[in-house]
Amino acid sequence: MITRAHIKPDLADSSAVVIGVGGLGCAAADVLAREGIGRLVLIDPDSVDVSNLHRQCLYGDQDLGRPKVEVAAERLRAVAPALRVEAVPVRFDATHQALLHAADVVIDGTDSVTAKFLVNDAAVTAGVPLAHAGAVDYRAQLMTVVPGVTACYRCLFEEPPPAGDVPSCQDAGILGPVVALAGSLQGAEAARIGRGQAPLFANRIVSLDAWTGTWRSVAVRTRPTCATCGTLTGAATGSHAS
Repeated sequence: MITRAHIKPDLADSSAVVIGVGGLGCAAADVLAREGIGRLVLIDPDSVDVSNLHRQCLYGDQDLGRPKVEVAAERLRAVAPALRVEAVPVRFDATHQALLHAADVVIDGTDSVTAKFLVNDAAVTAGVPLAHAGAVDYRAQLMTVVPGVTACYRCLFEEPPPAGDVPSCQDAGILGPVVALAGSLQGAEAARIGRGQAPLFANRIVSLDAWTGTWRSVAVRTRPTCATCGTLTGAATGSHAS
């Protein structure tokens, strides 16, 4: 159960930080704008490239070369004129953690495993719920972290794998509808959190495979020795498949 006092039942009073405005972040931010969230902070250092267009729904040919956060902010304001959007054209790192403190939820739209560990650690440290997703090839995964209540990303994956062990979207490619689906589910999860409702993907990691048409849910328990959240909760040790 989410108990943080500043989470409001009205989504218009809530705020989300989207870290990475690529395929996942575009879809999630679009969902939140249309659902009526009051404020979005968009963080991404990149400019729109032609290789982005098949999966990043807020951009078009006319945007090539422009900062993603600026274009995304324009599109989202057009969808929801009352929405307050802050565009932050930087690569998120530990020095930007203060950007999370006023948020009700953080959306991880990053595209590297190392960045996902960074975002998880920053959100847990800030005490802000995190809607995680990742996608590559035909596959995607989702997980929600509520600091002090649920398992975090590092409870399941203790450390980032060695460089090159996990293929990136650039290496393996990505099917546009897969990342759009994952990002939309991520946005819906963030909307639930922003309204103070129970998240669907807490204490489990949900994976989908568009090639085989299968979904799988693996239950995750908080690990007391977790370097990030082990001191915050008293849940049982280990993780297991449901």
